[in-house]
This record gives sequence, C-alpha cells and structure tokens, in this order.
Amino acid sequence: MMLRLIIILLGLLCLPVRAGGALLWHDNGELNRAGQTLTQLLLPEASEFAVLSIEEKDRWLTREWRQVLSRRQQFFQLPLAAEWSLAGFDRARANGELAGYMARQVPAYPGYQKLKQHYLALDKARSYTRLPPGPEVRPGERDRAIPALRQRLVELGYRLPKPRGRADALDRNLSEVLIKVQQAHDLQDNGWLNDETRAILGRTPAMARGEIRQNLRRWLLLPPEPAARYLLVNIPAYRLTLYNGRQPDLSMKVIVGRPDWPTPELATKINALKVNPDWTPTDNIVREDLLPAQRRDRGFLTRNGFSAVVPQGEGWVKVNPAHADLGQQGVRLVQAPGPGNALGRLKFEMPNRFDVYLHDTPDKSLFGQTGRALSHGCIRLAEPERLAESLGWRVPEYKQTRILPANGDLPVYLVYFTTWVNGEDRLVFSPDIYRKNAGV
Repeated sequence: MMLRLIIILLGLLCLPVRAGGALLWHDNGELNRAGQTLTQLLLPEASEFAVLSIEEKDRWLTREWRQVLSRRQQFFQLPLAAEWSLAGFDRARANGELAGYMARQVPAYPGYQKLKQHYLALDKARSYTRLPPGPEVRPGERDRAIPALRQRLVELGYRLPKPRGRADALDRNLSEVLIKVQQAHDLQDNGWLNDETRAILGRTPAMARGEIRQNLRRWLLLPPEPAARYLLVNIPAYRLTLYNGRQPDLSMKVIVGRPDWPTPELATKINALKVNPDWTPTDNIVREDLLPAQRRDRGFLTRNGFSAVVPQGEGWVKVNPAHADLGQQGVRLVQAPGPGNALGRLKFEMPNRFDVYLHDTPDKSLFGQTGRALSHGCIRLAEPERLAESLGWRVPEYKQTRILPANGDLPVYLVYFTTWVNGEDRLVFSPDIYRKNAGV
C-alpha cells in the first residue's frame, strides 16, 4: 500500500507544472486560436521562444499579456473599460472565451497595421549593404562610402538615377534623395552624408525589427478600436496629429519635455479650452529654473509678469516676488496672462496625474529646430489656433481669462513611437530621446 502511494506521489510530481491548471494558449501541443493571436501581438523572439517547453510558452504568454494590461491601466488617466483591462482578461479566461477576447484586442489602427507589415517583410530581407565609417561628405565631394550608400538606398526602396559623373561622388541627384531621407526623419535637410544620416541608413534588418517590435508593443497601450476622432502626440517625432476616423485631419509640430523632464506617455481627454491662461509653475520649475534666474537678476520675475501669492489669515494676497520669501511653505508664483506668458494665449485642459497639458507658447522660433525636446514636460503647439478651430472652438479676442467647455470629450494619446510608416509607405525612425529602446 505504501509503495503504491509513493508511486502515485512520484507520478504527480513529474506532471508538467501548469499556470492556473489547464493551458490557456495551447491545445494538443499546438497554439490554439487565442494563442496564435496573442503570439502575433507579443511577437516573441522566435529563436528564444522555440527552446521553451509548451508549459513555459504558455506561462510566458500569460505573464507578458498581463504586463501589457497592467501598463495599459497605468497609461490611462481616466476610467478604463473592463474589456481593455485586467478584469476583462480574467473574465474571458474564467468564461472560456479567450479566442473572441483576443481577436478584439488586435489594434485596428492603420499605423499599427502598416508597421506590422514592415516588421514581417524585414524577416525576409536578405539584402543589406553596410555603410563604411568615414568623414562627413558634402555634395560634390568624393568618398569610398558613396557606392555603398547608393546600394543601401536602393535596398530601402528609393529610386536613384545613374551617377552623373564618378560613382564615388555625392552628386546633386544623390544629395536630393538624402534630403528626402533627412526630411522624413526630421533631420537637418542639407543633403550631406553625416553621422545622423548614417545612423538612420545603417540599421541592419535585425536592428530595425527589434525596434519595430518594441514600438508594436507600445501600440497595445491604446484602446484596440480607434475612437471616431482622437489626438495622437508622438513624443520622439515632435508631432501632433488629429485623426478623423482612420485618416489624419490635421498635423503640426510640437515641443516636448527635455530628457531630464520627460513628457509622460498617457491617455486622457481634452475637456476644456482656457483662453488667456495664467500660469502657476510647479515647485521644481520654481526651484530649478525661476529662482536661479531671480537670483541673477532681481527684476526677472516682476519683468516677466510674476506675482508671489502668500497666505494671509484665511486667504491669499499677491505681493511683489522680490519682497517675498519664495522658499517659504505655501508661497506660490503666478504669471499673469499676457503676451509673455509661458502658456501663450491658449491652454487645452486635460485631466491627468502628471499635470501636463497642451498649450501655446510665445517663443515660436523654437519650432524651427529639428530636436525639440525643450519643455518641462508639457506639449507646446506650433499652431494652437488651428487646433482650437478644428475642435469646434471659435475664440473671440477675450481680454480676460475664460474657460470654454469642450463639445464632447476628445481622446488624447501621448505616445512614444520611435518608428512608424509615413505617407509614402516608408519606415521612418526618430531619435530615442528618452533612451527607452533598451536592447535595440
């Protein structure tokens, strides 16, 4: 009897360890419909995934998907529909409806679908010409890298006429193609072969696939089904796009947070427009930017329209900031509305725990720069009036501060996409300004 019990116990110990009992994503040793869909969403590295046992693959898929849903819940600053949250997954799992649930999780955005097509095509890419290192090459100059540059551009789908002279010269036609590459990637469009252009053209297919894989994962933070109308701010691209249905309706340059003050990834909504806003800078902006400027120049804050608001009795009183103890607890700085106000004339209100928003700026010259990670985390708009008009606001020349409610809630997604597909169906890469592409 004892021997039989020992044999039974040993048999139980040798059974495969399964997460939560039965496998979720496999049937009869193969991926089931839900597992196939999930694998296409998560895109595990094939060589690493292949060495795992069925049970390990199943556990990996479950763990990774739960991480995606956890990140999605952190991404959303407003209540998240149960279908898109961990609760929706747990319910589908309990009800045995994972196949239908996973089918509804596939992003229906053209940007995601086109990027996925390029990812799959790169798996079959066999041609890759490496650019040899070398100095900066300007139009008219010769360099040993030029023949390889021509071949690399052809591999990327650019049409090149034959060289007008020597094959190792950067002639005018080749320079014009480089200008197109630079413009697409928001680089200085001088038509030179420089370090920035080499970095864009020098990605191997494996490097490109790795970066695309990370960006496809970032698309999973958004609701799978696009709203009828929404705003998407791509932080590394320094660009805002308003979508109507699945087509872009408006696009403009933006300024985003500095690397030491990054703009957060989040989902929220625009619920009001503040005309002629005042500005109350956060404590860290006061401490790190405004106070040092005031110490260098005692008239800086007053000249730029700031008042100090100090507690007095049960209320508040405004005083000259030069006469206030700005380090005292409870003392705040407020910049009055006006031409020099840091928020400009328009501020688009959107609830979020980071206290970031979209706004105008008096310093329009900064939009002429290529790298525009310059703010304290908020999004500065190149054309705020156009956005307000596109969202249905008609803004009279108010002299005072006014808050205009939105006509419905417009979803806003601040995303971190370092690669995407442009209107010419070409892959575009941007600098990884916040160093988030680990391992690529």
